[in-house]
Amino acid sequence: MRAPDRPAEGGFSLRLLLPSDAPQYRSFRLNNLRLYPTLFRADAAEEALKPLATSERRLKPTPLNRWQGAFDHGGILIGAVGFRREAGAKRQHIGQIIGLSVAPEWQGKGIATALMLDVIDYARSLEGLRQVQLTVTTPNPAAEQLYDRLGFVVFGLEQDALRIGSESHPKQHRQLMLSEP
Repeated sequence: MRAPDRPAEGGFSLRLLLPSDAPQYRSFRLNNLRLYPTLFRADAAEEALKPLATSERRLKPTPLNRWQGAFDHGGILIGAVGFRREAGAKRQHIGQIIGLSVAPEWQGKGIATALMLDVIDYARSLEGLRQVQLTVTTPNPAAEQLYDRLGFVVFGLEQDALRIGSESHPKQHRQLMLSEP
């Protein structure tokens, strides 16, 4: 069973990704990992070796895990973002936004903003969740500007966070406070 589509401005709709979306999601994700190797922790070659069941498990909604997709009017996945709530009594007030990606031909059309606003709204609906965090490989001006506009502040810089060959890439750690501690 598919989750209902929620129309968004700009020729796309948003909906919850489900295990049945795994084939399309896997292809979309691998393509973005290949195109933008510095932006994601996962490696395209390693991810390509994993079975489809890995993507099916990733997309299974649970109280701690949720993935949202953006689809064009033909039903093609053009954007995705994940949300994970931290487990355990001491960290359950924190959510992580992960894996934001948009198909190259759809970038600059408001999809990343729509996905981020949707995941932030979802996070705000969760009892006891006080903040959401994310990381962004720098430099990435478009992502940094989006996160600035949405109110995410930098709280740390991880030097040498990713290594691709001999190249080192830092990651900013950012957070958005949803309520006062």
